[in-house]
Amino acid sequence: MEEQLYRTFYELEERHWWFVARQRIVQELIEQRLKLPSGACVLDAGCGTGAILKMLSQRYEAYGTDTSPLAIEFSKKRGLSRVYCCTLDTFPHPDVQFDLVTLLDVIEHVDDDRGVLQQASRLLKPGGPVLVTVPAYRWLWSKHDEVNHHKRRYISKELRRVLEGTGFRIELLSYYNTFLFPLALMDRMAERILHRNVDAALRIPPRFINSLFASIFSTERFVLRRTTFPFGLSLVAIGRKS
Repeated sequence: MEEQLYRTFYELEERHWWFVARQRIVQELIEQRLKLPSGACVLDAGCGTGAILKMLSQRYEAYGTDTSPLAIEFSKKRGLSRVYCCTLDTFPHPDVQFDLVTLLDVIEHVDDDRGVLQQASRLLKPGGPVLVTVPAYRWLWSKHDEVNHHKRRYISKELRRVLEGTGFRIELLSYYNTFLFPLALMDRMAERILHRNVDAALRIPPRFINSLFASIFSTERFVLRRTTFPFGLSLVAIGRKS
């Protein structure tokens, strides 16, 4: 990603409704669906500026990696120390095996998504889970994807194929960010009709709207405890290392 985006994310991640709600959903899946015990060893691969890694560090022995030196710098500003500028295959502690690896909106940025998942698998303990989120539907491609240098968006069968093709057994595969899908669809249509050339997704809306959207989106975590969504702006998957 461009360096300016990391600065933007650092300023937005603890306040913007999308980041706030995604963090709540991730936390719910880890604590309630995976039931990961306190003190477990977790790797947030592609940790960005460290907002979710900061949350993970409150309960787990959490590490983070990113290929951007600026992202690592911002993560350290959050008080995080176990963060490394590296790829997964050059992780500086090869002796550490993890109870969980998270890849949160990461693999859509790389040419070889299977290669990254294989590297994650090598860092996992036998039977350990990987938690993956990605954007959904190629036809929803927008300025946001271009600004973030996305290589692709996924549908569920594609994400399943990638995970199973790298040796993971699927425990959860669901669309999410479903409740706000109609509003997002209208926004995408407006972008195309008006030829809008600005990524409006990286702006915090007025406080009431921001709080409302965060509440609506984050309630999906209760649904994902027991079932799945048939459509949504994103996909979430849990795969178990064979």
